[in-house]
Amino acid sequence: MGRSTSRDCRAAGDILDNSGVGVGLGILSQAVSPAACTSIDHSEPELQPGKIPPSPHSPNSPISQMTILHTADWHLGARLVDHDRSAEHQSFLDWLLVFIRVQAVDLLIVAGDVFDSANPPQTALTQYYRFLAALVSTTHCQVLIIGGNHDSAATLNAPRELLRSLRVVVHGSAPADHLEAVHEFPDAVICAVPFLRERDVRSATAGQTHDEAVAAVREGIRAHYHQILSAAQARAAGRPIIATGHLTAIGVIGASSERQIHIGNLAAVGADCFAGFDYTALGHIHRPQNVGGRDQIRYSGSPLYLSFDESANAKQVLLLTVIPGTPITITPVPLPVWRGLFCVECASTALMRTLRQVKAGATPDSFPPWVELTITDPIPPAELALMVRDVSAATGVDVLKIIRPAATSATTGHLLTGRHLHETTPTEVFSEKLRRLGIDPDHPEYHELTGTFLELLNSMQESATA
Repeated sequence: MGRSTSRDCRAAGDILDNSGVGVGLGILSQAVSPAACTSIDHSEPELQPGKIPPSPHSPNSPISQMTILHTADWHLGARLVDHDRSAEHQSFLDWLLVFIRVQAVDLLIVAGDVFDSANPPQTALTQYYRFLAALVSTTHCQVLIIGGNHDSAATLNAPRELLRSLRVVVHGSAPADHLEAVHEFPDAVICAVPFLRERDVRSATAGQTHDEAVAAVREGIRAHYHQILSAAQARAAGRPIIATGHLTAIGVIGASSERQIHIGNLAAVGADCFAGFDYTALGHIHRPQNVGGRDQIRYSGSPLYLSFDESANAKQVLLLTVIPGTPITITPVPLPVWRGLFCVECASTALMRTLRQVKAGATPDSFPPWVELTITDPIPPAELALMVRDVSAATGVDVLKIIRPAATSATTGHLLTGRHLHETTPTEVFSEKLRRLGIDPDHPEYHELTGTFLELLNSMQESATA
């Protein structure tokens, strides 16, 4: 396919401005200028020793092989307790670009949730397009991006034809024809499966119970993977087949930053859904892990800690080495900690000492740590706020969230934790409403009402990202 010109990109930008992606077209036009297309910089980037492992292969190696980098859940534009994270995201993207150059990566996979919201801020869009522009103009790496449940399929798909000319393939939503999602490479066949919305895998049926709807979604997801596997097998000719996905699998350990999908995650699928694939690159779950004890079915996890309850798990990306006739080699690559998140618990009298310990334990040269603080002794809110402000300024540690001791309501016996509404999920709010109405959680009515609510919530979320 011929290269687009800068003029073509500017013209496309005029058309795409209304889609919210016009901000990237000027950036991309620089990447596809004649000078950028013919002058790829192969100079060795500066690296700190030990940060990136040696390249697993030489571009001039006589052995045919392919290196693939599995990433997911970038969540560009994300905030934590209303604090901006664009600097951390930029650090990740800078690191990623250097890693791809040093490792001579052939294909970068982004397994969904490129952005944190359906309408990402301009800063996030600029980071996205600048990264792609730098990647295509300084490396030979190709890119496969799939949509996640946070992404707007329309926003991702709008520039897809232009991006395709730059070796970037985007599937914001599932194509009607499975063959369109099967991509052939010399050493592998990739099946691009994005987040599957309920309308992609089942038709609403009048009178269908909650359990029947869950079973229909789960079976629809399985059928989709089976059909795309059959399409890939017809073309594979002995090459390994790799699938992508953005979903919840049975048995995974999630985090509070993950939005529930597929009827409140009840339609999660098992490892058997991916039988026949040599590797499945998954996104949506932010903790790195395999599925069902099978290393060839993996979540790479998010590159940043997106909530405080993720802070105990190291972040990583996954480097795959594909050599014909041998099993795919999977190498976890630890990511730097660009900002540490800490959950600490102490009495107000020990606050200064505790935050100093946090500061001492933070990664050198990283951004200042952020803390979720649980105070164990009763102290008036105004006095506590002043104390936290002063100690935070003195230690250089930002306290983003304060949790006070739980109190018990004298009238209901229910624990009152002082949580704000934005700290609760819609499902928790609905469950509290049912509790106040006196509906027993063990009663079938509770189960049916919750199921109906989850279906409605799921439908609203899918409509927002269509």
